[in-house]
Amino acid sequence: MIEITKEIEIDMAHRLPNHEWKCRSLHWHRYKIEATVEWEIISKDIWMIIDYSELKKVMIDYIDEKFDHWAIFYKEDPFKKYFIEMINLWDQNPDKLHFVNFIPTAENLCKYWFELIELPLRKEYWITLKKLRVWETPTSSAIYIK
Repeated sequence: MIEITKEIEIDMAHRLPNHEWKCRSLHWHRYKIEATVEWEIISKDIWMIIDYSELKKVMIDYIDEKFDHWAIFYKEDPFKKYFIEMINLWDQNPDKLHFVNFIPTAENLCKYWFELIELPLRKEYWITLKKLRVWETPTSSAIYIK
């Protein structure tokens, strides 16, 4: 097997309604997202698995364009209506809010984003997404490996 990794960065707000400390408040992170793809070496003449720009394009299309400078919340968050009102006052673009079926922790975001890019990589490039790593801070990350 051979692996390559590409990373992108996005800025996104979230809130963890069940958290007992600071993360219960609405706050932002500069997320670094690393996608690692793998390929089985079937010949010594392998040239490349995928061009890094193509891997980046999938990450941009399915993660960056949908989440960068947006906010993500648990769909059962008790403050959901206030977040909708707030975004309507600021920017009048409710599409900038994502309400999901899970608490948006780094671990859950990692699995979610993995699932978003796994199928396009397999269908368009015939490659396997091995793992996705999400850095929530420079010293804290989660890794989803399928």
